[in-house]
Amino acid sequence: MTHILQLSLKDFFTLKFLKYSLVPFIVSFIFLGIFAFFGFSLLLEYFNSIFGEGNGLLAWFYSFAIVHFFIGVLSFLLTSFIFVFASVFLAIFITSFLTPYIAKEINNKYYHHEVKNKISSFKIFFCMFLILIKFIGFFALATLLLLMPFINLFVYYVVIYYLFHKLLVLDVASSVLDRDEFEIFNSTLSPLEFKFSTLCFYIISSVPLLGILLQVFFVIFLTHLFYQKTLKLNDLNPQVLNDDYVNKL
Repeated sequence: MTHILQLSLKDFFTLKFLKYSLVPFIVSFIFLGIFAFFGFSLLLEYFNSIFGEGNGLLAWFYSFAIVHFFIGVLSFLLTSFIFVFASVFLAIFITSFLTPYIAKEINNKYYHHEVKNKISSFKIFFCMFLILIKFIGFFALATLLLLMPFINLFVYYVVIYYLFHKLLVLDVASSVLDRDEFEIFNSTLSPLEFKFSTLCFYIISSVPLLGILLQVFFVIFLTHLFYQKTLKLNDLNPQVLNDDYVNKL
């Protein structure tokens, strides 16, 4: 894993992949920056309409400046939470269009793995549909668990990780594996290396902007992981191959 990390960092800090990383970063930041600005205003207006109308106890309670402050902070935190994770998933969506090019670049540079039968788009969309259906079910269950103390503090965080892990792995797998390899991988649980990697990426993505800035790095790392762990290929740099191996290509 350490070797894959070093290899991925080396690839990421090349000019081509840095250019790739700017695409999801710029698009996600602009789009969701606008959303966060208007979302904060709308949320604040919503709280104002709930607490500020009428002459009842809520209106009296809302008249205190400290209450105004806490409502503003709550609106900001909710908007920030939505902004961070919405931006990450938007970045995943945008990066998915770049993933085939990233995987091809890494494959040509190191592995020379031949994809015999490509996975159909219908299969990919069907797998994505199943992931979303399961996510909705987990999300509904998590909503019920909000009534339980302590668990409600991180239950949504765990559910969102499920969606993050599945979509990211599906994106890379569909660009690296052929149809038969994908069926074998998809019929089993993801190896521990993939879960650990995506969990680390998920924690990093919780930091504002890092999730959209490093999305291409996540794809690069998982691409190497698929080739070396799932397909059991070693990284082979064509620049250092011997003549006998070059003749076999």
